[in-house]
Order: sequence, then structure tokens, then C-alpha cells
Amino acid sequence: MNKNFKNVRTPVRRLSGGQRQVVAISRAIYFNAKILIMDEPTAALGPEETAMVGNLVRQLKAEGVGIFLITHDMPDVFALSDRLAVMKNGRMVGTYRTSDVTEDEVLGMIIAGKQPEGKAQTHSL
Repeated sequence: MNKNFKNVRTPVRRLSGGQRQVVAISRAIYFNAKILIMDEPTAALGPEETAMVGNLVRQLKAEGVGIFLITHDMPDVFALSDRLAVMKNGRMVGTYRTSDVTEDEVLGMIIAGKQPEGKAQTHSL
């Protein structure tokens, strides 16, 4: 799955954070997962590792795997998602096609807990 793996027998504890993410995702794919739930998959990763995880997410998406990406990282949200949902204090603020909202509007929903004015909401994820 990744050309940076020099030896597949290397213990996971010796791998970088990004490589560990790839191992976790690979295990899910091995067991034929049709949906992945990824909670902050790029938190604490460097730029190269973040790109590695992003590329893998794009590849899986192209192969038809459904991915729920839980993140506060706006570049990841806009680079990797088709739709987004914003929650605040356990309450759904709104769901939108990523292409229909701006980063500022999403941040406004996160901070204020209100939908942006005049934006049509997507009713399903």
C-alpha cells in the first residue's frame, strides 16, 4: 500500500505515526470493511505522513469505501470530503456538500452553532 514500507516484518511500534495509520486502515480493508470511521487520522502527523494518509483516503474513496472522517482540520475536511456535518455540544448544526460552503462558514457553524445564512442544507450524509 505504501512504497515507504521497507520491511513488512518491522514491528508496528517502530513505525511512524503515518505508517501506523496505514497499517490500521490496511487491516480494515483486509477484513473487507465497506465503511471506515477515522477519528483525527492526521493529528500529530507531519506533512509527509499527513499526505500519505490523505492519498490513502482518496484511493479508498475511489474504490467505493465509505469514510467518516472526524476532524477539526479544515484543510483535511475540504481536501478529502464530499459532504460534511457540523455538531456542537452534541447537537447537529447542519450537513452540507463541501463544495457548497466556505471554510469561514464551517468555522462559524463550529463556533456559533448556527447555520450560515441562505445556504441550502443537505439532508442526508
